[in-house]
Amino acid sequence: MTWVNQVWQGRVAGPIARSVVAFIGVVAFAELAFGRDSTTDVLGVPVPTAVPAGIILQGIIIGCLYALIAFGLILIYRANRLVSFAQAGLGSVPAVLALLLLAAHHWPYLVAVGIVLVGAALTGFLVEFVIMRRFATSPRLIATVATIGIAQLLALVEFYLPKWVTGEVVSPQKFVTPLSRFSWDFGGVIQNGNALVIPVVVAAVMVGLGAFFRFTRLGIAVRASADNDERASLLGIPVKRVSTVVWVIAAVCSGLGVFLRAPVVGLPLGGLIGPIILLYALAAAVVARMESMPVALGAGMAIGVLDQSANYATRRGDISVSLMLPLLLIALALQRQRLSRAYDTGVSTFRNLRELRPIPQELRHTREVRWGVAGLAVIVAGVLLAAPYLVGTQRANFASLVVIYAIVGLSLVVLTGWAGQISLGQFAFAGLGAGVAGGLAVHHNLDGAVGAVVAVLIGLPTLRVPGLFLAVVTLAFAATVNGYFLNSKYFGGLLPDANKTITRPVLWDRVDTRGDVAFYYVCLAVLAVVYLSARSMRKGRSGRVFISVRDNVRAAQSYGLNAARSRLAAFALSGFIAAVAGALLAYQQGSVDREAFTITASLDVFVFAVVGGLTSLAGAILGAVYYEGLKYFGPTALHLKNLDVLATGAGVLFLLLFLPGGLIEGVYRVRDRLLRALANRRGIDVPSLVADRRVVLSGEPDADDVLVRAEALIDESAMLAAAKSSGEVVP
Repeated sequence: MTWVNQVWQGRVAGPIARSVVAFIGVVAFAELAFGRDSTTDVLGVPVPTAVPAGIILQGIIIGCLYALIAFGLILIYRANRLVSFAQAGLGSVPAVLALLLLAAHHWPYLVAVGIVLVGAALTGFLVEFVIMRRFATSPRLIATVATIGIAQLLALVEFYLPKWVTGEVVSPQKFVTPLSRFSWDFGGVIQNGNALVIPVVVAAVMVGLGAFFRFTRLGIAVRASADNDERASLLGIPVKRVSTVVWVIAAVCSGLGVFLRAPVVGLPLGGLIGPIILLYALAAAVVARMESMPVALGAGMAIGVLDQSANYATRRGDISVSLMLPLLLIALALQRQRLSRAYDTGVSTFRNLRELRPIPQELRHTREVRWGVAGLAVIVAGVLLAAPYLVGTQRANFASLVVIYAIVGLSLVVLTGWAGQISLGQFAFAGLGAGVAGGLAVHHNLDGAVGAVVAVLIGLPTLRVPGLFLAVVTLAFAATVNGYFLNSKYFGGLLPDANKTITRPVLWDRVDTRGDVAFYYVCLAVLAVVYLSARSMRKGRSGRVFISVRDNVRAAQSYGLNAARSRLAAFALSGFIAAVAGALLAYQQGSVDREAFTITASLDVFVFAVVGGLTSLAGAILGAVYYEGLKYFGPTALHLKNLDVLATGAGVLFLLLFLPGGLIEGVYRVRDRLLRALANRRGIDVPSLVADRRVVLSGEPDADDVLVRAEALIDESAMLAAAKSSGEVVP
């Protein structure tokens, strides 16, 4: 068996052999799990039948398209160390435009292909040059959220394309191309030329990209920049130009994927390319460790087989989406050692978050500061208490919703802002809390406990999964909760009956919370308890442990801290908080609607937490007020549909460009300016307020200025060092 081990561990043959074995295993699993009991033997016993070969082939073809989008994800990650949530949208706008011109106006097929290629390249160029280049020096977490804003803007354009091009609100569902004339029956599934061309194009793209990166100077420059962009820049490689090329190539891959997919499976209503497709592509890219395109192709085909087999057996897409979580956990567990090395090569940049400093000790006890802090606290408390009457009592339910979202935002501050564990599926914990509160916890009060337990179960297998990879796992968890655990078809006995309303309780037989205003104050009380508890924890040892593990895990471990235990505690605490918020949401809505707990909802929570300020509890609340308030009042006030998408997409990009630390950073900038004025008026030296500010002095400098004294000491030290090096005698 020596030759088997040599092949299995070989540099070239090893990945191919492992991919083939893994693919065969996936096909075997699909046959066992999704084969139908459609026939019976002579005794009337059901006999399972295999998944038809045509379904397997269909899955391979669709999986090639997932891999095509994964290629773009891998390229952008290798060049910029971020996951682009705009990847599916980069090519969808020109692809949908070309498809509409092809279907509605009968443009030539080759012209439509040219529109896709040129339009996608132009879109990728504009997105990188106009937007993403502004975030080149920002933390990768901020740049990643910027791609979510870009995706929202592209989705808005894509939504209106059918109306602009055809005059119809939705796009056609079927697209006839010259390749549609060639059709045949394979394994019970009718295929045509559109399906046949997909694997050919994907293979050509993969081979072309391989040749580009191996044999061209620009391709070699891309590889060098991906390994170490700072060193590449020192060697004279134009890193910015290389990044633009990468985004152009990624956009072209996305455009081809959407354009080739539509004639085979059609477009969704409205033409929007949903987050599920992006999740499938992300899963394929993560299985490939964001490195190997051949592995991504194999993973994409395996995911396509699972997807089509599950759809064949159940006629629903819920199961295939739910399978992404165990698939990712298994793949990441098998690659754990390599992921640990990947953590040291760039994934940790997701944790570069800006901490906001407290009021300087020199000014903390001055009369102006004490009165200012007290006055601000009174104003904030007054606004929160009067919120139902400020927005109108008929909108008290909306005020409760903002408070509930703020609680979920606080859970993200604990998990991501402090503990450094990126969660893109935090609202899924709220969904579990809502399901339990609506179904079981009405009488047993288990909603928060269930959230904590599930959070630990998710945290255990991902303890050594860093940054980006953990983010994708939690995104898959959100899809699993939405498609499976909150689906009454599978958990109808545990979830509340859809025909019954969840009644708000009367607390202690005295406090009636059935009214909207009364329930708002219940939610506000929970928010206050969570806020004060988290604030107290941040000031204590647990908070310091979270921060130390986030900033430097090795240094923390050298002091005897258990990083795994710290991360599990953060998962449990954040899951508990989010589940409690979900329980409140179930009572607020009177039902548990799984459409309220989609992947998009989880991404929205993550976005407004970053927009508010991911390391600040007050920032999470401010982000919830801004984000949800803008989505609620914007279209209502201006009577414009979909203005919320434009406002959140453009608003997110604008805010992150000027306030990388979120809205709370703007608040702290104003605070620091007032504190500087107070320090100058009182003649108090406060180094922390001037250390990050460049002072330009006109005329003679003030000898007592702290910056002038520091510069003088530096100059004097430099002169002494120069004198010693020249052999002069220094007194």
